[in-house]
Parts: sequence; C-alpha cells; structure tokens
Amino acid sequence: MNKSKTSIFLILSASLVIFSLGSLSAYPLAARAACSQKDFTLTISPTSTSLTRGSTDGFRITIASVCGLTGDIGWGVAITSPSSTTGLTIHQATYHVFLSSTHTSGSGTFSVNASQSAALTTYTLTLTARDTTLGLSHSVTATLIVDDFTLTANPTKAKVSAGQTAFSTITVTGENGFSRTINYSVNEPSFVCNLQPDPVALSSTTTSISSTLSCNFSSGTNTVSISAAPNSGSPVRSLTVTITVH
Repeated sequence: MNKSKTSIFLILSASLVIFSLGSLSAYPLAARAACSQKDFTLTISPTSTSLTRGSTDGFRITIASVCGLTGDIGWGVAITSPSSTTGLTIHQATYHVFLSSTHTSGSGTFSVNASQSAALTTYTLTLTARDTTLGLSHSVTATLIVDDFTLTANPTKAKVSAGQTAFSTITVTGENGFSRTINYSVNEPSFVCNLQPDPVALSSTTTSISSTLSCNFSSGTNTVSISAAPNSGSPVRSLTVTITVH
C-alpha cells in the first residue's frame, strides 16, 4: 500500500472512530437529560361519565414510574365540588401502588354510588397520589354527572266493558341530561298487553317519550306491572296500572 492510500485509510478510520465514540456517548447523555428527576404519572379512566340515581359506576387509576422511581405510592379520591355530597358514596378498593424495577406501573379501582337522595348536578372527583419516599404529589380530576329518569302512567286505573281494549299512556322522562335507551318489561304476555314503542331512546334533545299500553282482559280486576330500565339493567323504575273489566 502506498503512502497516499495509507493516509486516506488512517484519516477515514480516525473519522469513523470519532463518529462512533460521539454516537455512543450522545444517546446516554440524552437519556440522562430526559431522566433528570425521578417522578411518576397519574391517570384516571373515565375522565367523564354519567351516573343515574340508584346505581353505581366504577373508575380505574393508573400510576407509572418515571426515571426509575420505586417505592410506595399512596392514593385517595374525594368529591371536591359541589360542597354538598349528600347521597354519594365512594368505595375505594385499594389504597397503594408499589413500584419497583420490575413492576414499573400499577393500577387501582374505586366506585361511586348515587342514592335516590343525590342531587341532580355535576360533581368533580379529585384523585391525589403521593410518593411516601420523596414526597412527590400529583392530582387529576374526573367529572361525574348524576342524572335520572321518571316513569309515569295516565291513567293508572281504567274501566272497560267486556270485549273492549283498555289504554294507558306510559311516559319516561329524563332529568339532568339523561341519555340512554330504556327497555320496558310488562308482566302480561304480549297477546294480552302490548306496550309500544319499546325500547325508547332518551337524549339531551329528546327528554320525554310516551308509549301506549293496550290490554285486552276478559273479566275481573287486573293489575299490570310495568318496569323500565336502561341497557345496564340498573336502576329500575316500576309502576302498576289497574284495569277492571265489567
């Protein structure tokens, strides 16, 4: 190999070595810069949901390590607005997430129950988690809308002659933005009593829908039981219509 070729080879080799060393050192430096402080992230799901009075809904929280944080992360949830929380109950299934080098994230659950006395309004749930070693603390919020629906009949009592059909108007009405499909259940077979339309879909723009109950009894006093419930099956609203054939 002549001197000129040798010089070119040495220059190229030196450049490759310098480039390689620079490349090898750049990534660790970038990684170290990105992980300058140990921390954790906190998320909640869902961040917004509706809950009908008389039912329960669940939430899931996730805590994940940042930059290798390990240890015990304690967490809790509270209703921070409005000030009155009468009728709402929180059940927290777990209270801690333990992070380690092999377990870099963890989750927990809690549920909220709304009784019939809960106010029809929008609530803010605040979830707070705290690292017991470094004292790091983070909070996130979720929105809970408590809604409801009512079930009425008009008339609730009807009298007809033998061979005649008795009618009653069954109305379901949503409250505070109730938006779900309602399914009816009638204790009489369809060839005796028929209720239509069924199901019905309530929304923020369609807040009330009426269905017609038509019954054909041969004689006596008959009690028709009608139940209404969303697709989830809870809560259930019920009423009765009394039909007398004379």
